[in-house]
Amino acid sequence: RNMLKRGHFHVGDNIETCVLCTAHEEETIDHLIFNCTFSQTCWSKIGISYNFGISRIEATIRAKEIYSSRLLFEIFTITAWNIWKERDNFIFNQINPSYRAWPERTRADLTWLRYRVSPDLSAYITSFVNSL
Repeated sequence: RNMLKRGHFHVGDNIETCVLCTAHEEETIDHLIFNCTFSQTCWSKIGISYNFGISRIEATIRAKEIYSSRLLFEIFTITAWNIWKERDNFIFNQINPSYRAWPERTRADLTWLRYRVSPDLSAYITSFVNSL
């Protein structure tokens, strides 16, 4: 079921469909974070391919190979969180989802992460941020 509907939020007529894409798919966590065209573009930007052709487990294994398990959980979480924030910005602030705003927010969150890790990982994050 739709996440807003479950939370008893009434923010408009089309709260059952994903606000990040034009596919008119039901907004579920699975769709929003992995299957939505907006989120798929975000994932591909960081080198993770979540699509209907492979399972999430296979995609995660590939991602672990790409990132050599260095900060994969943190990168995954920050990516998903910023997809969620694009959705919330539209629903609650009427700010249209943007392929430009998402990487800016993701870069900012990853930049803050640099201060919480060892110097070698900080350099890795800096390199990663520069690649977005």
